[in-house]
Amino acid sequence: MRQDWGAVLGYDAAALWSAWAPDLKHMTVNIVHFMAEENPAAVVAAMRELMER
Repeated sequence: MRQDWGAVLGYDAAALWSAWAPDLKHMTVNIVHFMAEENPAAVVAAMRELMER
């Protein structure tokens, strides 16, 4: 299972959010429950990249 609830629920989350965030970077991760708990390194890397923009 991946943490991409838009796909699971039948909509494109990236397309929906791009109206408010034109520079949106969308990615999915192979996590079952909670990203920060299961893969903290990926969460920190994504947050650092966002803060460097």
